[in-house]
Parts: sequence; C-alpha cells; structure tokens
Amino acid sequence: MTARAEKPRENLPVPATRQRTDLTARRSFSPVIAEFQSDAVELEERAPPRIARMTLYCVTALIVSAVVWASVSSIDEVVIAPGKLVTTQPTIVVQPLETSIIRTIDVTAGEVVRAGQTLATLDATFSQADVDQLAAKFAALDAQVKRIEAELAGSDYSTMAGATSNEILQVQLFAQRRAFYMAQLQNFEQQIAGQAASLAASKSQEAVLVDRRENLSRIESARERLYNRESGSLITLLGSRDARLDVEAALTAVKGRADEAEHAHAKLQADRQAFIEDFRRALMEQLVDLRSQRDTAGEELKKMELRRNMVALTAPADAVVLDLAQRSVGSVVKEAEPIVTLVPLNVPLEAEVSINSRDIGRIANDKEARVKFDAYPFQKYGTASGTVRTVSRDTFTPSQQDAAANQSSSPYFKARILLSDTRLGTASDPVRLLPGMAVSAEIMVGRRTVMSYFLYPLLKGLDTAIREP
Repeated sequence: MTARAEKPRENLPVPATRQRTDLTARRSFSPVIAEFQSDAVELEERAPPRIARMTLYCVTALIVSAVVWASVSSIDEVVIAPGKLVTTQPTIVVQPLETSIIRTIDVTAGEVVRAGQTLATLDATFSQADVDQLAAKFAALDAQVKRIEAELAGSDYSTMAGATSNEILQVQLFAQRRAFYMAQLQNFEQQIAGQAASLAASKSQEAVLVDRRENLSRIESARERLYNRESGSLITLLGSRDARLDVEAALTAVKGRADEAEHAHAKLQADRQAFIEDFRRALMEQLVDLRSQRDTAGEELKKMELRRNMVALTAPADAVVLDLAQRSVGSVVKEAEPIVTLVPLNVPLEAEVSINSRDIGRIANDKEARVKFDAYPFQKYGTASGTVRTVSRDTFTPSQQDAAANQSSSPYFKARILLSDTRLGTASDPVRLLPGMAVSAEIMVGRRTVMSYFLYPLLKGLDTAIREP
C-alpha cells in the first residue's frame, strides 16, 4: 500500500475554505487496483444509480405539487346536524272534552284513518240527558214565544201550532186568554152602551123639562098679570110658580144625571183602552223575558249538543294513528287527556335537525343542505336535497333521555330544512318517507382551501400554546 501524502498546513487562525481531507475526498482507483479492493470500497466508488436520482426528483416534485394543489384547491365546508323527519303541520292530539267513560276504541296504532272516521266513543248518558232537558226547555219557551207573538199580531195561534205537548198546551192557553180578552172587551162595550143609553135618556128628558119650564113660565106670567089686575087669585099664582120650580129642580137633576152619564161613558172608554194597553204591555214584557230565556236556552242547547257529539272522537283530517293512550274499554278518562295521537297525511315533510352551538354562527336561512336517511343507505338510495327554512332564536336543552342516548347534554339550536327533492331509490324499489325517521343533514356553509384545513389547527395551537403561568 502507498503512504498518504501529507497536506501542507497554512498558518491561518480560521481556514477560509474547508479543505478536502482524505476521508471526504473520493478515492479514485484504476480498474486493476479496484479489483483488489473490498466490497465496501467498491460500493463507495461506484456511481449512484440513475433510478434513485429520478425517484428523489419525483418525490420532491410530488410534494411541491401537493402543496401547490392544497393551496389553490377548495373544498366544501359542511355542518353535520342529526335530526328526524317531521310534518309541516303539528301532530293531531284527540282529547275528550270532559271526564267520561270509554265505550269503544275503534283504531289501532299504525292504522290509516280518514277525515271524519270514528276513533273512539265515550259514554253519552250524562250529555244526552243534558241535551234532552235543554231541548224540552227550549221547545216550551219557543211555544210560549210564538203564542204571545200570535196574540200581539191578532192571528190565530192554533193554525200555526204543531202537535207537540207544549204547543197543544199553548193552544189551550191561547184560547182561554182570547176568550177572557174578548169577554172583558164585551163587558166594557156593554157598560159603555148602558152609559150611552142613560145619557141619551137624560138628554131627552132634559129637552122635555125645558119645554115644560117654558110653558110653566108663561102660565106663571099670565097668572101674575091677572093677579096684578086683581082678576086672579094668589093661590093660583103660587101654584103655577111652584110647578115651575118643580120642573126646574127636575131639569137640574136631569142635567146632573146627564153629566154623570157622560163622565161615566168617557171613563168606561178610557178603562177599555187602558185594559187593552195593559194587556198588550204585559204580553210585551213577557215576550221580551221569554225571548231572552229562549235565546239563552238555545245557546246552552248548542253547547250541550256539541258535548254530546264530542263523545264520538273523530279524525279531523286524513292521518296515521301514531299512539294510543294506555286505556281500555270501560276506563275513565279525564278532561283533555290525550287518547289518540295522529300524524297528518298528504302534508309536506321537513327535516328538524339539531345544530351544535359552536356551528350556529355559520347557519342561516336558504343554506343548501343534503339529507341522508338512516333507514335508507345513501350509497344505494341516494340523498334528498333541501334548504334551511328556519333557525331557532334560542337554544334548547336536551332531555335526560336524549342526553343519555346522544352522550351529550350541551344546548343546541333547532333548524327546519325544507326538502325540495325526495326522489330516492328507483322505480322498481321505491321508498316511503314517514315522520319520525332519523336523518343526518349536511348543511353547506361555505368553501375553503385544502391547505387551510391543515393550517387552521396549527395556527389555533400556536395561538393558544405557551401561555401557561
């Protein structure tokens, strides 16, 4: 082996350049000598393979390309919100109006019912008794009102009355009251006629007495002249004067009786008119009171009929029976206790989802969303599309049952997603969407670069790091 040549050392405090040493300098051997070297030396002296350099270049280019692509490419930002399908109309809760006994239950859970179909029947004994009582009271009051109206109008009530017991009784009362009224009027007419006759007789007698008084006055004057001439006696004169005075007294009495008859005649006419007015006044007062009672009874009857009709619980719209109360035939149900819960049919469906409070800042109305159904895998059936319709203005606290199921008790916001396209599956394998199905909504809230996906957590960590005291 040849000895290594010693390198000259320069007397410098710091070398200006790094000098090659024997260790760093590549050995160069002739091919003849290289054959006698060890394998390690041979590998060291061999040139690197070209494929290694190409691999290094490709990896470097790939990394650079990935960084560039991540910096310029953008991806969707999605907020995932679990929830369920609900109807745009709330569920229908069928309740009794008052405490009663269940007589029949005519539906089962899951059954499709039509509007007006009977769901359950309650005992109608008490409500029917109230209806019958008020109906009888209303009929009696109505018959009285019609009878009084006929009396005031002067018509015959018997021609318009029916054959009910109340109307027959009112016909009899009408006949008696009419007979009494006519009898009273006839009595007044007779008295008035009697007074008119007395007045006429007095007037006639007064006329006769006036004539007699004139004749007696003339006779008295003649006898007075004879007496003054001493041709007649005083007795004859006094007799004539006495006869005249008798006639005048009788005339005065007759005039008094005539005046009394005239006043009595006027009083009887006034009494007759007062009787008529008082009779009508009493009828009017009675009519006003009876009409008020009849109207009140009619309104009460409507309420009682409604209560009676409410014993048959019917479906207000086409729906599906969601739940039934834990009651059987013969059980007592309280007032407003839910018996049947219905889900309306033929109404649009919406997805009601729960949004975490940390994501609510990016959720707004009209945001697009994609809805996946747990019952139908989206890989096979696809997804539904929709838009956010409403977002609650306050948070909701999950119940204990929901908190135990979701393993989270943090408050959340509610949002409604209006489904615009629910065509899932194929024509040969259609799907049916029902309220209550579990869904998962992916709400599109924006776009960001791929690089930001990796940088944001790093920046967040750097911002919060090295702060501990």
